[in-house]
Amino acid sequence: MADIFISYASEDRNRVRPLAEALQERGFNVWWDRSLAAGQDYTAIIEKELKDAKAVIVLWTQSSANSTFVRDEAGRARDEGRLVPIMLDSVQIPLGFGAFQAEDFTRWNGGANAPQMQLLVEVLSAKLSGREVNSNEIQRRRSRLGMRVRIVSVLTVIALIAGIAWVVNDFVRPNPPPPDLRAELLRLLADGQLTPEQAIQLAQILESGALGETSEARLGAPSPGAASETAPSAAPTDGVVSQASFEETASAAYREAFVALAAHPDAEVRLAVAQMSQDSTRDAAMQTLWAYANAHPEDPLRDQIYLLCGSVGEVNNNPLGQRALEQATSLRSRDPAVWRMLSRSYSRVNRSGEAEAAAQVSDGVAAQNAGDTAVAEQQLQQALPQLTSPELRAPVASELGQIAEARGDFSAASARFSQAYTAREQVAQAAPDSAAAGSIEADAQQLVRALDRSGRTREACERLRQAQEQHDVAAPDAELLQRCQRQFRTNLRNDVQLSPQLQRRAIQVRPEVTPAPTP
Repeated sequence: MADIFISYASEDRNRVRPLAEALQERGFNVWWDRSLAAGQDYTAIIEKELKDAKAVIVLWTQSSANSTFVRDEAGRARDEGRLVPIMLDSVQIPLGFGAFQAEDFTRWNGGANAPQMQLLVEVLSAKLSGREVNSNEIQRRRSRLGMRVRIVSVLTVIALIAGIAWVVNDFVRPNPPPPDLRAELLRLLADGQLTPEQAIQLAQILESGALGETSEARLGAPSPGAASETAPSAAPTDGVVSQASFEETASAAYREAFVALAAHPDAEVRLAVAQMSQDSTRDAAMQTLWAYANAHPEDPLRDQIYLLCGSVGEVNNNPLGQRALEQATSLRSRDPAVWRMLSRSYSRVNRSGEAEAAAQVSDGVAAQNAGDTAVAEQQLQQALPQLTSPELRAPVASELGQIAEARGDFSAASARFSQAYTAREQVAQAAPDSAAAGSIEADAQQLVRALDRSGRTREACERLRQAQEQHDVAAPDAELLQRCQRQFRTNLRNDVQLSPQLQRRAIQVRPEVTPAPTP
């Protein structure tokens, strides 16, 4: 039984975790439905936890304001004097709840020590101890908070621009911003004053030339995100990525990752991102980000963490940079920038064959992104034999499988997907939490689908059965699942959900293929 129950709309689940963790960090006993164990009666558990909680936090958002369940839970808490409303979005609070002051968390950055959390802690402490909340004192503190946020926003503008400008001016040969601005940035982050909205806004200010000239004019670098689109001609004719190409790519990759991670919901991540620009804190910050990424495989910004660690690590000759780039190849397999930086990394440690192969992959995926699949296939085929690590062979083999699948050659596609799947299994055995291991489900599904379309449905069903037993893999589609169960009597599970990676990936239009008779 928990003291605090959090009520929210299911669409906001990813936004709830930082609040629950921040409250737990402050010593509170919190329940939200992620605490449910498999097989428990969902409705009965929620009813019990809602009834037993001494305080009920209701998170008002665009989604929850329209949720019947949230309004029902909020109504019970209101009627029993346990309601603690919080606004995550600027929304019209439903009728019946407008008289209750909602704490404004629309600009909260996820930090446990943020000013908004200090107000919430006071309210919760009063609820849990059974005493009345001093509304006058809370209102005075709200007023002071509003003034503080307005003042700090100006300082944050200066500090964040300094942090972003570090890459603009001196990323490759760092000359850190003035110590007072750097310290101010770190202090603001540690105090929970920096918001994701401010970070995005400041990045846009910098890119628009608010400091008198654009970042491109100072560095000659592409705009954020352009690292993924750099033409393959950036690699020289000898097959090794040049220092100039690496510097340009690393600068753009750093800026892209910095802007993305400035909006990360976890305050620890944002603080580590800022600390990457300081010699004294850089290595510890990289370790923090590395540990976070490995512990949160579901984080949608995991690839950006590896991109940041990879670019900064390589600039500063930190071995963790190479490991981060290797992880990134599974999450951003079609990003030429990742392979280009990895090529330079291998060249730096005298792994010339792999350096040349990574440069070829960079050219190949750039051609693939541009629609030139013939050049892409040639480059990837030449690179694959030189990649000794199964962690790198897997994404390259998978890309070759997708190229073959797109032209309707399902036999060749199944062979490539089989290579990728085998390599992923090798990685999963050695490092089950790695990014490469996390892609094993997608490769298994692609292999099963290609085998079926090549007329080897019995084999496809058997491979699916093995994959379900070993890796909890779903069938690529319901129709194939039914054929495997009915026609071939294959013992398959029906309750495994389709991989989100395959749900997002655009499936090529299937040519009319008549499967060969299955023996």
